[in-house]
Amino acid sequence: MGKGLWLAIAASVLWAIVNPFIKAGLSYDMAPMNFAGLRFATVGIILLVYTRLAGTWEGLRAHRKLFLNLILINMFMGYTAFYFGVDLVSSAISSIVMGVTPLVNVLLAHFIARNDKLTGRKIAALFVSLAGLLLIVGTGNDGKPLDARGLLGILLLLLNIVLQGWAAIRVSEESGRVDPVFLNAVQMFFGGLMIYGVGLGVEGYCPFIGLPAGFYGALGVLIFVSVFAFSFWFTALRTPGTKVSDINMCRLINPVLGAVLSWAMIAGEKPSVSTVVGMALIVCSLLIYFRQGAGRPAR
Repeated sequence: MGKGLWLAIAASVLWAIVNPFIKAGLSYDMAPMNFAGLRFATVGIILLVYTRLAGTWEGLRAHRKLFLNLILINMFMGYTAFYFGVDLVSSAISSIVMGVTPLVNVLLAHFIARNDKLTGRKIAALFVSLAGLLLIVGTGNDGKPLDARGLLGILLLLLNIVLQGWAAIRVSEESGRVDPVFLNAVQMFFGGLMIYGVGLGVEGYCPFIGLPAGFYGALGVLIFVSVFAFSFWFTALRTPGTKVSDINMCRLINPVLGAVLSWAMIAGEKPSVSTVVGMALIVCSLLIYFRQGAGRPAR
């Protein structure tokens, strides 16, 4: 359980830094699906080379249902929604909204996973997190209510959370059957190709050769994160003794670190009272979730 939590924390820290770099990459006239597909297909190639393609086709056939779910639901549907969502709202707000990921996954685990049910403490944490989200939804970085574009962005981010939560439960149930690095390699490569192909048809071709160094710097950081974060995450989900809900609570690191980085890196983005209070409430929900009971360690 300890190993799983540390790996989940490492993955969460890496994921916390992606939103500012996605915004930076998209600022170079790069369409969301073009950018996402380029990133993930490159990651898949790196990881497939690392695994030396060992047992690729045999592994795909043996676990085709799991791979299809990850490629279609987690990568194609989930990350398409994520990239468009990030493009529609500020980087700080997207980071904070993604902070409710673990608590949405607690609900999913209750209804889908085995032996991972709601408790009174989990329910209290859900309500506190919901209050924080409502504060964020009601205001933008300038303190004014979000418009239809911003609300659509938040809805897309929430859709991404649900799809990825469902995928995490499926991976957890396959514990010990598939190598996590190989699992990441396959979903990244095939999912990335699918996203890029659809992007070409929907958005048109966005040139990525000869762009300023800032674009390649942002892309490089995102590739680095994807190479390691998902591999860490899948390993954490496969660690014996871990629960999906407990592992997912580590992702509450994202709203704090992600929002602070956004305010520091993205011009024109600054904190408002509502976003800071909302962020604080979401973080407090983590403290409630892991609060120690009388004479019993938090589980």
